Amino acid sequence: MSWTESEPGLFERPLTCVEAFFKTLADSGAPINREHWAVRVYARFHLHGTVEDPVAAVRQAWKTMRFDHPQIASFAREESRVYQASDPESLASWLIETFMVVRDVAVDDLLASLRPTRFPSLYYLPQSSEILIQVPHWYIDGIGAISLLNNILNAIARPRQVAFSVEGENLSPGVEEAANLSYVSTEIHDQAAAKLLAKYTSNLPSTGLPLEVSNQIPGATRRFEITFRSDFLNALRSACTAKAITITAAVHAALIASTQQLAPDSLKWCSYTSWGTFSLRPYLNSAFTNPKAHPVNLYLCGLPLSLKPTTFSADVSQLNTFYRQLALPSISAKTWPILVPFLRSCTAMIRDPPPPAMPPATGPVLSSIGIVDRYLQCTYGSKVEVSKFWLSSEVLSREPLVYLWTWQEQLSLSVCYNENFYTLKLMRRLLEVTRDTLVKELGLPTLGDAPLLV
Repeated sequence: MSWTESEPGLFERPLTCVEAFFKTLADSGAPINREHWAVRVYARFHLHGTVEDPVAAVRQAWKTMRFDHPQIASFAREESRVYQASDPESLASWLIETFMVVRDVAVDDLLASLRPTRFPSLYYLPQSSEILIQVPHWYIDGIGAISLLNNILNAIARPRQVAFSVEGENLSPGVEEAANLSYVSTEIHDQAAAKLLAKYTSNLPSTGLPLEVSNQIPGATRRFEITFRSDFLNALRSACTAKAITITAAVHAALIASTQQLAPDSLKWCSYTSWGTFSLRPYLNSAFTNPKAHPVNLYLCGLPLSLKPTTFSADVSQLNTFYRQLALPSISAKTWPILVPFLRSCTAMIRDPPPPAMPPATGPVLSSIGIVDRYLQCTYGSKVEVSKFWLSSEVLSREPLVYLWTWQEQLSLSVCYNENFYTLKLMRRLLEVTRDTLVKELGLPTLGDAPLLV
């Protein structure tokens, strides 16, 4: 979907099928002034050398992002995405609205306090030299958010002045255009899309976690992360290579086993029915595959997964095939043509309330980011050094979101959960049992305390 300049300086294009889906999810939190699945990306960094005014340096970097990636200042109007080219007055207003300096607040407390904002926003904590960026999910995917963070840090290290008014030339296309997806579907494609969605709807309820708190209204989102040192990661890599499986498939199989172990009796023997997330960025037209050049876009989709847990070996084999379905010609030839009608069907599904007798889904969802080093450096010139990174999302449902990534030869499992439904104790246990399952099933060295960072 291309941007068109409907009048001087005013650019518009229709929302993509993926944007419409995630915006519908985001809007579901509006009655409680929260935004489901808003993406948050964080870095702690050190400035070396002489930086007279760090606040001004970060603000200028954020301003540069408005020029390089003007989608961060776009907005939705009905079924369209709109960008208005800036003038000095509107640019100053946008900076006031989206760039916040936060003092005397810990980043975890800031994270829990965030509310929806009209545009993506940057929070700078100068006392601890931390950045937290919040972006609605319908704007961006996880890889894009990390790449945007990378570009901000690079702009801090290498500041430059930009000339606004022509930034509309930098708007990136929607996923249908970037991936050559057909806007028009046939009856056969619609039927195939309905069959694909039925893999999810016909296999509910799913196995899941016990709800520990009886609140009906979501509260703040919390996160808990465990990080494994390089010796564990190397052993995991070797074990997965020997079995011709991916780390993502192995971790997801272990997460399912952990969920089933912790599930209440009423759900313990149900299938695991959830979603797998797929980055579409590797399959885009070559002009758009570099996430650092096109970070502020939603080039991602979710596909349904339903698996009846049996053994770890059998489960991981199924998951290995599942995660390759967009790359395997024998499967992808059937999947790609129906992605647009499938996502439209998903949007229609979440707009309709579930049957009253259907229990809320409580199974954790896995999102594997992969190797973060591809998108985020640890040093930028001689000025900026990054010491900590994480990615999280606002979660308003009863389905915890578990992120998996590696960075700087360490593997991280990070769970985002709503404090009105779960306790930290259970979320810690979920990740610990996942770890223990990997150790047992893949014959990894006994961990003890050595390779684990919390």
